[in-house]
Amino acid sequence: MKTSAFERLRLALRRVFFWLPFSVNEEIAPDHVHDHALVAKFVTSNRPSRRSQLRHASRTFTFQERRLVTFAAVIALVSFTGAISALIWQHTVWAPAVGGTYTEALIGQPKYINPIDAIANDVDRDLVRLVYSGLFRMDKLAAIPDLADSYRFSEDGKELTIHIRQDARFQDNEPVTSADIQFTFDSILDPARKSPLAPNYRGITLTTLDDATVVFHLEKADPNFLTKLTIGILPSHLWREVNPNNARLSELNIKPIGSGPYRVKSFLRDATGFVHSYTLERAETYSGIKPFIKTIVFQFFPDRTQALDAFRSELIDGLAFVGSSEAGKLLSSSRKQGTRLELPEETVAFFNVKDTLLSQSSIRQALTLAVQREELIDAVNGFGQVVTSPFPYFVTTSTQASLEQARRILDDAGWIVPPGGNVRVFVPKTKNIVSTTKPSSKIATKDKTSVVTSTQDALPLDNASSTELHVTVSTPETPDMLVIAETLKRQWSLLGVKVDIQSLPTEELMKKATRERTSQIVLFNILLTPSLDLFPFWWSGQSITRGANFSNLADRKVDDSLEKTRNATNTTDLETARLELSQAILDTYAAIFLMRPQHAYLLSPSLRGTELTQQIATPAERFQYIERWFIKRGWHWK
Repeated sequence: MKTSAFERLRLALRRVFFWLPFSVNEEIAPDHVHDHALVAKFVTSNRPSRRSQLRHASRTFTFQERRLVTFAAVIALVSFTGAISALIWQHTVWAPAVGGTYTEALIGQPKYINPIDAIANDVDRDLVRLVYSGLFRMDKLAAIPDLADSYRFSEDGKELTIHIRQDARFQDNEPVTSADIQFTFDSILDPARKSPLAPNYRGITLTTLDDATVVFHLEKADPNFLTKLTIGILPSHLWREVNPNNARLSELNIKPIGSGPYRVKSFLRDATGFVHSYTLERAETYSGIKPFIKTIVFQFFPDRTQALDAFRSELIDGLAFVGSSEAGKLLSSSRKQGTRLELPEETVAFFNVKDTLLSQSSIRQALTLAVQREELIDAVNGFGQVVTSPFPYFVTTSTQASLEQARRILDDAGWIVPPGGNVRVFVPKTKNIVSTTKPSSKIATKDKTSVVTSTQDALPLDNASSTELHVTVSTPETPDMLVIAETLKRQWSLLGVKVDIQSLPTEELMKKATRERTSQIVLFNILLTPSLDLFPFWWSGQSITRGANFSNLADRKVDDSLEKTRNATNTTDLETARLELSQAILDTYAAIFLMRPQHAYLLSPSLRGTELTQQIATPAERFQYIERWFIKRGWHWK
């Protein structure tokens, strides 16, 4: 009789689970028959395979043995899992990974995205910093190699030989050669290009030894020369065909190609010509340390107010150079993070030494001694560092602030606080002025009068003039500068000085300070070059129309010290000359050096790897450590 498929399946299942003999025609035997058959399999020479034995293990072990085996199996599994985990832990690390998009707001519009012309526009400089790379790049205030593989100065410091990296390539995959270096610096010096950088490279010539070697020839040794080689390198094979007279109209200004860590992927521009955004992506051709962040998007805003609104709404991830008041509110009321940016910059109160009132050195000295710089730092929520020197990072042994000493200086100069008044007036010095008031000393005369020979105690002021000690402080109309001006006003009022604050747009302030020369005190932030050159602000020749010598100072000792800083041929001589120059300026009391401001850089918490405080050479150098920034993380083998 033929058995159906269903019956065969049923019998097979019974054999597997009940150890029945496989026979389709045999009647099901009694249970004791099956038990005998099972025992026979274990005592006969035809022993089952090990796999079959394991199948019967649970039936042959006692309860205690089964529990012991189970416990041992669990221990083995846990040990194996622990060993694998330890192996992974020792040989892997939770580290930054490539990926993510970072969006930052920029105020303004891009114009010339090339290193030769991107001078007056902060937006251009930011884009150039990421798209282009130079022979060197800035690390804080020092220049370190970028495209340069190695370099060597001659013994007299007048020749610099640079070898270019062999793996240096532009973003179109063309190699960077000495021809590109030659073309870039020739373009800077080409009168047809009208580059504002040209004055920095006059007297410098360049020769190429081979495709990977260039030699710079200097008229005199320059300890700061490497900072001048941080300029981005142009691809000569693209720019060579562009007429120098029309270079600023070239499409390469909009779609730049450099050798930097990021390349332009796309940009969004509307029908009116307004550029809304630029999208950059990581350049795989970059020869340096490649960044982790894959995409950077710059969104452009017409003013800072709209940019701040976008940051509050989390439409952007970053906004740089935010005032202390706005930064304090955002950082205290949200989950945002921030870093501080320090530039070679100072907040300075410049005295117009040619002003009728401030031409008196005693007044300038008294105003200087009355300033408590720590209060100014507190006024800007701690976003600053005290300075006492014309150089932002110099520490000098300056005279400590003393309100009492400042009062004595003004008293001796004839500026007296009248009875019942709080603003000093000028009293010409006279001899034997008789005072009918009670003497200030404890020694009383018989007729309750005293004779003094110093105007310090001459208080009847019958011969006082109507000239009050009244000054005006002109400052840009920014919140931080106004807060500092108000703090100075309060400190100087304790000295008996009447202070007015004049808040002006920067353009108008510069006009009054450098063209009309009518300002008394100019409160301003001055940004120095990475070489810390004070020449534009203190050389006598800069006190003419449009010059940046806000104090109108013409001092021979200061001029001589400035020349020494420019003629220094090594670092030691340069430091000595700077110390001499610093003291020469301080001796004139032509300005009060108040603080080194710190600027807030607001960032999304998703961005990591940033520094708490960054010392940078220029605003665009806030990206100097961008290769450390990251958004994504993952496990990596060590």
